[in-house]
Amino acid sequence: MNPVEKNSINALAEAIKSAEENQDDNEIGSQTAADLINALLSEPDKKVRSKMIKEFSERHEDVAKFLADHADLINAEVEAALIGAAVGGTHTEKEVSYKGGRKSVKTKRVKALPNVTALQFLLKNRLPGKYSDKPVGDTEIEDVSGIEEELYGDNS
Repeated sequence: MNPVEKNSINALAEAIKSAEENQDDNEIGSQTAADLINALLSEPDKKVRSKMIKEFSERHEDVAKFLADHADLINAEVEAALIGAAVGGTHTEKEVSYKGGRKSVKTKRVKALPNVTALQFLLKNRLPGKYSDKPVGDTEIEDVSGIEEELYGDNS
């Protein structure tokens, strides 16, 4: 084993050891949002779930404040993502790998097909009069007075 590989392995081992020492399984604040969701799904007691959410949100106040203060920005990002998913397109993916202590980055362009569900959702909500399952619009009522006169005669 060359010295670079040896140093890389030692650094990785120290990082893992440090992360394990600093992690407390009962402390929700040290977990990611995905960990919180998994914990919530596996917890049957509603009071415990509420406590977990409260502790997590208290430890991540900065994120909650940012989301509350920038709701328009978040909505615009979500809308752009929905449009992108609906129409498809290309995006760039980067794959990072380490071999022999050296970092290697491979970049590739990936073509995404249009997402029919996202497209339906977008059209139904953007143009409900045209694409809704239950279109709302002006109902035209045909004047049938001339036909009634022919059939039943003049009632005057």
